[in-house]
Amino acid sequence: MIWHLAQGLGTRGHEVRILVPRTLPDRPPESRIGRISIARYDDRFHSFATLYLSSLHAARAAIQGTLSAWRPDVVHAHHSLSGLAASRAGCDRLYYTFYGPWHLEFLNEVAGRQGMGAFKRSTRSLWVPAKAALARCIERAAVKRSEALIVLSTYSRRQVAAVHRVEASRVALIPGGVDLERFQPAMDRRDVRQSLGLPADGRLLVTVRRLVPRMGLEGLLRALPELPGTRLVIGGDGMLRPALERAVATLGLSERVYFAGFVREDELPRYYQAADLVVLPSVALEGFGLITLEALACGTPVVATPEGGAVDVLETLEPSWLAEDSSPRAIARAVERVLARTAGDPAIRDRCRAHAAEYSWDRMVAAHEMLYRPRRGV
Repeated sequence: MIWHLAQGLGTRGHEVRILVPRTLPDRPPESRIGRISIARYDDRFHSFATLYLSSLHAARAAIQGTLSAWRPDVVHAHHSLSGLAASRAGCDRLYYTFYGPWHLEFLNEVAGRQGMGAFKRSTRSLWVPAKAALARCIERAAVKRSEALIVLSTYSRRQVAAVHRVEASRVALIPGGVDLERFQPAMDRRDVRQSLGLPADGRLLVTVRRLVPRMGLEGLLRALPELPGTRLVIGGDGMLRPALERAVATLGLSERVYFAGFVREDELPRYYQAADLVVLPSVALEGFGLITLEALACGTPVVATPEGGAVDVLETLEPSWLAEDSSPRAIARAVERVLARTAGDPAIRDRCRAHAAEYSWDRMVAAHEMLYRPRRGV
């Protein structure tokens, strides 16, 4: 999201600088890619143990250093720590993109975390609520201090209103986008499957997810026995992989489920092109789901649960592609329904592609540019 927004604004003639923590020690403090300059600062003690005070201090100092040499018209934060730090650094026009509630994502992931040390397990009832409360507090401060909030879906708009009591007038809905040049339909699906080492024939589902509880992969696996003759490719990695592999064995699905592991950006289009159907079985906190647009741009239908931002995209394309809920039975019914209706339909690829084209990155960038314009009297 950040990179496509920066590139698009740069192409439109704006000067864009990205400021981020240094994630790898060998990364230079400054670099430039095309029109975009990137500055990196050190954040060595990013930890709940320090109450994130060191992270806030490091971000604030980095922002102040940038502002001393260059005064931007707009500062746009994409995380609550950087948003709060920017506010404390004295940024005048601060915008903030709310991707989802930090504290709820933390609680969801820690609930499924395996391999926790004995001390952490014994003190879990103390530090888990404390960390969630701190994350919520930091995020609320960033939200309140921003001139405007950007969300990617009506789902996220409801979330930010419920969690942080934000007035509707302060929230702008600007959906994610898709690179229509990179994500395109394949000439021959069988050839793509063979290049990935997948069976050329038969019904194939694909999902690309972080392997964490809120992505709903356990439910998708439990839906698969109700879909005879259907194979599933799971792309991605995460804490749940061992548990998912055990579930595959327990359900007797070892011949029908393939774990692709982490899928690189340049490989993503081939997985979407190979599929008869892409599935988003999310159970919570799916703020948008770029996978929906990427799959549609490749001409592949998508089934999703109503637990996220994919609803916005699919309701205006084909509401029947949304499952009734996130239960395994509802997912199985939706998958069977969509496969039956789209199999052999020569127009479905063009229909998916045309709908994805409505979400080009150009449109997303233009919407941000309009939002950044000073309001009258300001």
